Amino acid sequence: MPIETAHAIAPPSTILVVDDSATNLQVLVRTLNPGGHRILAARDGASALEIARKAKPDLILLDVMMPGMDGFDVCRAIKSEPGTRDAAVIFLSARGEVADKVSGLELGAIDYITKPIQAEEVLARVGVHLSRLHLERALRQSRDRLDRELASAGRMQQLILPPAMPVHASVGFGTFYQTSRYAGGDYYDVLPLGEGRFGILVTDVSGHGAPAAIVMAMIRAVVHTYPGTADDPPAVLHYLNRHFRFLWETPMYATALYGVLDASRRTLRLSSAGHPLPLLCRGTEVTTLPGDTSLCVLWQELGEVPCVEHTLAAGDRLAFFTDGITDRQAADGAMFDLDRLAAALQRSGTRAPADVAAAIVAELDAFAGGHEPDDDQTLLIVGLD
Repeated sequence: MPIETAHAIAPPSTILVVDDSATNLQVLVRTLNPGGHRILAARDGASALEIARKAKPDLILLDVMMPGMDGFDVCRAIKSEPGTRDAAVIFLSARGEVADKVSGLELGAIDYITKPIQAEEVLARVGVHLSRLHLERALRQSRDRLDRELASAGRMQQLILPPAMPVHASVGFGTFYQTSRYAGGDYYDVLPLGEGRFGILVTDVSGHGAPAAIVMAMIRAVVHTYPGTADDPPAVLHYLNRHFRFLWETPMYATALYGVLDASRRTLRLSSAGHPLPLLCRGTEVTTLPGDTSLCVLWQELGEVPCVEHTLAAGDRLAFFTDGITDRQAADGAMFDLDRLAAALQRSGTRAPADVAAAIVAELDAFAGGHEPDDDQTLLIVGLD
């Protein structure tokens, strides 16, 4: 490779040259200087370590055979310290045996140049490794910046969830919400409708991340601009769906469930657009509330949306959820599934709704055994006293 080409691909960097031969040091410094690099030099291993700790070089050209602390020892020390471990190390040695090269690479070096050194070879290899190093750093910085932005979006998303559940003498609420990564597409809300009535909404936007989170935020805005009192479940779902007509021709969709709970009459009028129906725990028996569902929202015109009224009783516990709960996997791939959720709800007994939600989530986490969730998770417990 021509010297000028090698110079062109090597971004200006800090390079530490380590060799116990003054002649070799002069040759290397003279070879690298035209590249605009900051060149540092050391004649022994101890000095090299001290300079590396202070200067944090991008790349180190490191002689293997040195008195006292040899190059392998220096490399081992550099790679063991957080402040210097990211430096790229290229070994220089008159010994070209494969075993020596393997030993150096196993210590974390990225290359091995055999002496006597050739200027063109040094420039070419330094140029390639520095270019890759700077590209990796740029990629890492971009990724870190994106992570910070997504984390900020996740914090903002938390702010649009209900800050607190309504308080009523005859009904209580407990919730759990967790996105699979930063921001997600699940949304829940409990809307006070007056006279002891509450609108209960649970939605699950397809996909994960930013697109789902944006639609989730829009769903919240649409629901909170519903004209009049949101006490007609089919009408609420139609209203929600028609506001997203612009998404009907896209792959995006969402499941949604809306119910109106009347705490005084102990009734629940419920409509579902492709969303799992809630579980009812009455005494020691857990069942799925019967009902039909319509098409998912965000797809097309819904047509007729079924609405079923259920009669509840004091002591009933209802579990509204998204499939991120039932699809949560353990390390072996097994799912928490609906049966496990029902059993956890049954075991939670007649505790307060917030305690019921916490108990179910504890079982869910124990089942997963540290395996990270692949989907957003929402659980809303409603308890009647």
